[in-house]
Amino acid sequence: MKKYLSLLLALLLLLPGCGKKEDVTTGQDAETIARVILAYLDESQESDTLTWYLEPSDIDGYIEDYYKLEDVPWADGAIARIEGARAFELAVLRVDEQNVETVTAALQDYLLDRKGAFTGYLPDQVDLIDNALILSKGQWAALLVCEDPNQAESAFESCFGEGINAVGIPVILGPDEDDLRPNGRLIYKDPGKDDMTLFDNSAILAAWESGDDSGLSKEDKQVLEAAKAVFDQCVTPDMSDYDKELALYAWLTTHVSYDQSHYSKRGAPRTSYEPYGPLMKGKGVCLGYACTFQLFMDMAGIECITVTGAAFGNRENHAWNMVKLDGGWYCVDSTWDTRPWMDENGEFVYTYFNVTSDFLADTDHQWDYDGVPEATAEDGGRP
Repeated sequence: MKKYLSLLLALLLLLPGCGKKEDVTTGQDAETIARVILAYLDESQESDTLTWYLEPSDIDGYIEDYYKLEDVPWADGAIARIEGARAFELAVLRVDEQNVETVTAALQDYLLDRKGAFTGYLPDQVDLIDNALILSKGQWAALLVCEDPNQAESAFESCFGEGINAVGIPVILGPDEDDLRPNGRLIYKDPGKDDMTLFDNSAILAAWESGDDSGLSKEDKQVLEAAKAVFDQCVTPDMSDYDKELALYAWLTTHVSYDQSHYSKRGAPRTSYEPYGPLMKGKGVCLGYACTFQLFMDMAGIECITVTGAAFGNRENHAWNMVKLDGGWYCVDSTWDTRPWMDENGEFVYTYFNVTSDFLADTDHQWDYDGVPEATAEDGGRP
């Protein structure tokens, strides 16, 4: 870290105005400020993984697509981020002073979207967003999502003069009362980001029951064979429905990984939204997990439904399942239980296995509450 601080000091000496007490605005452009901030951070050691947005056309596209600032003119800007399943991002923008509040409000909404994308999947990245800073100083606004936001804040302020402090903006805003139902649950609104069309497994189930797969497509045959292999490995005739459910849930949450390509601009392939991705590729997104679990339960003869809803304040599409055991409904979210930990007895410990609807609502799930059964039993379904 010392060599990066030495580099920073050299930059401050060479750059006119940066760090000088009498300079209460700044003589630096956005790129220089962003690079000075980066020099303070450990992430500077990952410089080869950074994507920079510096050209006017690139910044225009970025702030319109990501920050939703289509109608706010900007005078200077620089953005650096690590693509994929990383939340790291530095943004420095100069706008007319009367537009700074609009920009910071847009950055608040953007961080909510980013947090929603990682919630339930990558808790370390959620922590980065929770500790992020939005700053303003005069015509300037900055977004700092990094391991050490306090260092980043000091670097930003140093470019305006010694002892000059930026204004901090609250990062995460809570819901308005108008967005809540009388019981406290957040009113569901479809985020509309992903195609949440359910996979039709009827042909695969018919082949499973009849033993004749001649009518299946090549991909569906592969899915059936893979599902059979899992079923033969996990299920025995003497098992209760609960034991079958738990065994298949354990396989799904320990053998399938979340498809990180979902975080890329192109997004995950459609196979990750269907059983093919988890069973043949070992990865999927939430709908892929849910549709695979649905297939397992259908094969086991356990009543099950797939719920398509949302998470993180209706900002991200999400999917999970409900199962019916001994007349009672239970919720399961295999995606958010991926890679469970083991207790001292060597048994997996789950957070979202056979829980109530209230528990899901309290852990930031939203759905059409009147369109699916309500899970109220708190015994976990264990016989």
